[in-house]
Amino acid sequence: MAQDPLQKARETSFNYLSSRARSVHEVVQKLRQKEFAEEVIDEVIADLERLKLVDDRAFCRRWVEARLERATGARKLAHDLRRKGVAADIIDEVLAEYAGQLDSPGRAAHLLRKQSWRYRNLDRQKARRRMLGFLARRGYDAQTAWEAIDQVWKELQEDEVTGD
Repeated sequence: MAQDPLQKARETSFNYLSSRARSVHEVVQKLRQKEFAEEVIDEVIADLERLKLVDDRAFCRRWVEARLERATGARKLAHDLRRKGVAADIIDEVLAEYAGQLDSPGRAAHLLRKQSWRYRNLDRQKARRRMLGFLARRGYDAQTAWEAIDQVWKELQEDEVTGD
């Protein structure tokens, strides 16, 4: 007996969601990949939202919280979330909630300190350029990066003077 397309789409969604949380866009893409009709997809998404199995705000919050320890900047998180299909207004709202934790020069400086061995024996310009690139790749804005770089460079210079 052939299975109802709606039921088959639900099962596909449940299986897809069983490994990790997903954005609405990711689930829709998966169902399109499996060639379900748009009306079936719409109904399944409505069911999943009603059951709170997909919620882009909650997904976005979990994504940010999971990456707080990695010292990732807001720009990189926003980029990653856009690639997951989360709406810009939701991204902006959630990142605003975490703004104090995400883009502080202290977090960026902490990240640079963990990598300080890379910069110890370089001349000032080369070290600062590499630090900036490192922080930029992690999504830090220029102002935050430069504040952190100035702080860590000063610490590196003090360590050299004291002989550490």
